[in-house]
Amino acid sequence: MNSTDFRNLARTISRLEDNHRETVSRIIQLPLDRPQCHIIGITGPPGAGKSTLCNQLLSQLSEKGKVAILMVDPASPFSGGAILGDRIRLNHLAQHPGIYARSLSNRGNPGGVSRWVVTILRLLMDKGFDYLVVETVGAGQSEVKIASIADTTVVVAVPQLGDDIQTAKAGMMEIADIFVVNKADLPGSEKTANMLREVAMDSSGQWKPPVCQTVATSGEGCQQLVEEISSHHTYLVDNNLLEQKRRNAARFELVEMSSWLLHRQLEELLGERQGQLLVSGQVDLYSRLEKAYEAFINSLSEVSD
Repeated sequence: MNSTDFRNLARTISRLEDNHRETVSRIIQLPLDRPQCHIIGITGPPGAGKSTLCNQLLSQLSEKGKVAILMVDPASPFSGGAILGDRIRLNHLAQHPGIYARSLSNRGNPGGVSRWVVTILRLLMDKGFDYLVVETVGAGQSEVKIASIADTTVVVAVPQLGDDIQTAKAGMMEIADIFVVNKADLPGSEKTANMLREVAMDSSGQWKPPVCQTVATSGEGCQQLVEEISSHHTYLVDNNLLEQKRRNAARFELVEMSSWLLHRQLEELLGERQGQLLVSGQVDLYSRLEKAYEAFINSLSEVSD
């Protein structure tokens, strides 16, 4: 893709983020089932070096095909736009002809991702990208939405987590397809890696998450990570599991879109007069919401038929 194509792509994504109805209606009809395309999620706590690791990952993946990365930044409390920290850190890749980098605001959406991320992935898949990387906001243990979106979820940890890994088994550690101990040149790296291997062995599935140790600032260990990502994609395809991953992503898209539409409608409906009626107890709000919700579910059922 040339610079003009990238600019057109950027404008379309901006329309999606701004909820442009015609654009959303058009893009959401694009297929999400291209098996040659690999959706890779990168998540982990703040300070784990995810952006630097993505930098190395993009460079190596770009030697194998076209790469796009969506970097989800926290929303500005004033404008709602992305603070663009990740975009600045990856700015030197902006001129690479095989890499498209885009920052997205999470718009206050919990879970470390943007609510429109799957719809944007549809667009990028349609444009022929081979690798779609989604880097989440620095996430806590309950922020695991990326696992509903990505084919392969990479959880990045750092040394000296200690017993925190044990308490995290029911959270972020549970969603990993691949573990990465970044900053592996720091003390405690091997201990952290061993703890993660124990977590991986407790996995109930056939795939046991491998543990990679990397130093993203130098690129050490990043080639192994690329190989493990490729191996996981092969595993999904060979075991007919990729389709289920894409169905999960489509469900996520529908739930997020439905939630946003309902929230927007409620904000528009509950104006000053309605608010006063609620305060005075003159409106049976629960019954009205229940009827509206039933109508909404019925309309969804008609669509699915």
